[in-house]
Amino acid sequence: MDYKDVKYKKEEKDSFFYTVNKRVNDYFVSNKISKKTNAFGIFKAILFLAAFAVTYTFILRANGNSPLLLTCFALLGFIQICLVLNLGHEGVHSSFSNNRIINHLFTYTFDLLGSSGYLWKMRHVYSHHPNPMVPEHDVDIQQTGMLTFQPLENPPPSYKYQKIYAPILYCFYSLNAILRRDWTDFFSYKIGSKEVKHSRGQVISFIVSKIIYFSYALILPLIFSGCNWPIVLLGFFFMHVVASLAAATALFPAHLYEESIFPEPDKNGDMSSTWAEHQMSVTMDFGTKWPFASFFFGGINYHAVHHLFPAMAHVHFPEVRKIMVETAAEYAIPYRHMPTLSQAMVSHWKLLRKNGVAQLNEIF
Repeated sequence: MDYKDVKYKKEEKDSFFYTVNKRVNDYFVSNKISKKTNAFGIFKAILFLAAFAVTYTFILRANGNSPLLLTCFALLGFIQICLVLNLGHEGVHSSFSNNRIINHLFTYTFDLLGSSGYLWKMRHVYSHHPNPMVPEHDVDIQQTGMLTFQPLENPPPSYKYQKIYAPILYCFYSLNAILRRDWTDFFSYKIGSKEVKHSRGQVISFIVSKIIYFSYALILPLIFSGCNWPIVLLGFFFMHVVASLAAATALFPAHLYEESIFPEPDKNGDMSSTWAEHQMSVTMDFGTKWPFASFFFGGINYHAVHHLFPAMAHVHFPEVRKIMVETAAEYAIPYRHMPTLSQAMVSHWKLLRKNGVAQLNEIF
């Protein structure tokens, strides 16, 4: 079944989404501001791009200083995630700028991480966003064979320990993306339930971007850093561990928390809620008490706002969230929220613990 066959209830003129959308539009009109990024967003873009350039320069000019090389590689891993969440994520949603070229260029920040911005857009915009948490339609919750986010009737016995080994697997999240997932997605010609066909230009771009990535991330440091190849490889690994853990921290809690649900359509493809109500029911805001989370993670922690208004720049999320929460309360629509990042991570761990076993009394 193609994802387009999933049908949500019609949004009526007096519905939650109609009202919140009108109020949000009124907010931007009355304040005479654009839904795209502002001066603060541009400052962040320049800051993270500059931080990337400076850190990478230190890697190339390490002059045999192994501690410096390893430290800069680890820092580069974190900066890469800041880039893809502040620039790449907004690029794929065309939310950074009204200029299509700028948005498209920013999608290539994913390629700086080694992943494919082209494929990430296919997965994220055309699979995840239309139907988040809907089994067989949201590619982000597909079963991996090594752990499960969804409750299973008879999970494999090894899943009982996923609460222990999942954090270890998360250390390889970005390496898995660049070495396995990208290639599997590209040659399967299918993203989630959506069939895709790559043009010749996209094939060339995909291969060239991989060559460029390994050239800048491995070959040039091997040539110019003055450090032995085992140290450079170790630095490359450190970079991906840091990037992987930062990505897992930023991305997983938004949908995968202890009380997560996985709504499914009926046999006719009909869902029991409207699209906006579905987004609210499967999405959680987190870490809103700590401004640094939004600063570094591109507002991804204001996830409910992002899912309702994906074409809006993240710099507006805190103010728009106030409108959304107030409107949701009026319509008695639950708003899921954990104010601290630590609460959200613990809740994600509890999900792994709960769904790794068949019976709740086996959790401990």
